[in-house]
Amino acid sequence: VSTAFAVVRPPGHHALSNDLEGFCFFNSVAVAARVALQESGLERVLVFDWDIHHGNGTQEIFWQDKRVLCVSIHRRDKHFYPEGVGYATEVGTGEGTGFNVNVPWSSRGMADADYLAAYDLLLDPIVRQFDPQL
Repeated sequence: VSTAFAVVRPPGHHALSNDLEGFCFFNSVAVAARVALQESGLERVLVFDWDIHHGNGTQEIFWQDKRVLCVSIHRRDKHFYPEGVGYATEVGTGEGTGFNVNVPWSSRGMADADYLAAYDLLLDPIVRQFDPQL
């Protein structure tokens, strides 16, 4: 397979490495990315999360991993779940620095044009430079 795209529901993106959260017991996206890296010999996996809620579990799991580029477009205002995470300043740490990208919307009502602009102007260049294999 030279190209693949998976639309997975539920992604389990709130499940942390050692805890469940946000009705997510199992982070199926993180498991799939890990399996792709360990079993398929891939070196670079993109996780693109455009759910209205930030994928805090996926971010936490790959926080220090440069092999997985985690991109999340989500609503981020004072009292929107999950609170306290998902800010643009959260970029990873250690070898994972720069491999976590958050696009937090600070208000309601973002339209298709807003998502397209975020992708075209910010995310597409980052994704292309990362050059994911999956």
